[in-house]
Amino acid sequence: MGTATMINLDAAANTIPTEEVIDAVVAAMRSGAANPASAHELGDRSRAVLTRARDGVMSLLGGALDDGVTFTSGCTEANNTVFAGVPATTIITSTVEHPSVLRSAERAASSGTTVLFVPVDRTGLVDLEQLGAMVASVQGPLLVSIQFANSETGVIQPIAAIATLLATRTQTTFHSDAAQAFGKLPIDLSPGVGPDVITISGHKLHAPMGVGAIVAAERGVPLAPLLVGGDQEGSLRAGTEAVPLIAGLSAACEARAGTMDDSVLRMSQLRDRLEAGLRDALPEVVLVEGATNRLPNISSVRFPGVDGMSLIAQLDSRGVAASQGSACSSRRPEPSHVLMAMGMSENDAFETVRFSISTLNTGAEIDEATSIIADTVNHLRSISWAQA
Repeated sequence: MGTATMINLDAAANTIPTEEVIDAVVAAMRSGAANPASAHELGDRSRAVLTRARDGVMSLLGGALDDGVTFTSGCTEANNTVFAGVPATTIITSTVEHPSVLRSAERAASSGTTVLFVPVDRTGLVDLEQLGAMVASVQGPLLVSIQFANSETGVIQPIAAIATLLATRTQTTFHSDAAQAFGKLPIDLSPGVGPDVITISGHKLHAPMGVGAIVAAERGVPLAPLLVGGDQEGSLRAGTEAVPLIAGLSAACEARAGTMDDSVLRMSQLRDRLEAGLRDALPEVVLVEGATNRLPNISSVRFPGVDGMSLIAQLDSRGVAASQGSACSSRRPEPSHVLMAMGMSENDAFETVRFSISTLNTGAEIDEATSIIADTVNHLRSISWAQA
């Protein structure tokens, strides 16, 4: 089935670019998208695009440094840059992070950095008591990296409490992967309230794939570049900026800044509609609701007795896009490390599917998808029973 007829319930993996974003990208390309480092009028135009985009990113944040936005190719590069560029002899991160954080931590460990992993409870929240004990045990420069919200469960971490915990410790940098939270939650980088630095990805917010950013708080953050070469992005990220993609990110941020409350309400209503519909049609389903505080657009649902990958494949053939786990690792035949860290059994994790919504979804789509999901689940169960 073509993408034009698909019901996209995999927005946590990628959102469809909006018309204003597409128009901004095309306009930047038609204008010549000159090198922003060039000392002529076309270069001036491209530099103006970058300035507007930095303002657009900051319009969705509080407490950010005026020139604290460094554009990257996405959140994976941004996370790698933070882990490689922040001076630290010890790193503390959680067991439910995105693979780009976990593997950056593993790489740091292979180079001699001490890496500690703080566990989460059954709701998916980091254990603040254990985190505090870990922090107290560390001597010297420390990097703490705890995601803002989880891409599989939508669970929002206690960022303000962590910021307060770290506020008085010197030689400490608090980083948060905010790819899923950016544009869906209020994010404040003020001291004792938010992280020192966050990383974001454009394609989670209807911007193009291939653009993201590192955003530093007003107090700044010690950071060495991962990519070296020219002096672009304040010498923090060498390489000519992807002006058309950044123009798309700018348009996406400006659009969301003007509709933040309405967008969050709309997504949460559609999510609740999906969950209620699934409960009614399939009373045995288990919603992995985790903590009460979660993103407005993500539902993690376990279908007892149904293999999640089989369900996803069948839904795909019937025009509904869903996923299991992070899109960066969902093709791997392994149970979700996030659900396992929350204490779920391997079998239960394999039975769990993530549905994620964007503002482009409609109530009619949610109702149609609910009907297709229920019908597909019942079909797969009938096959399983027949083979038993």
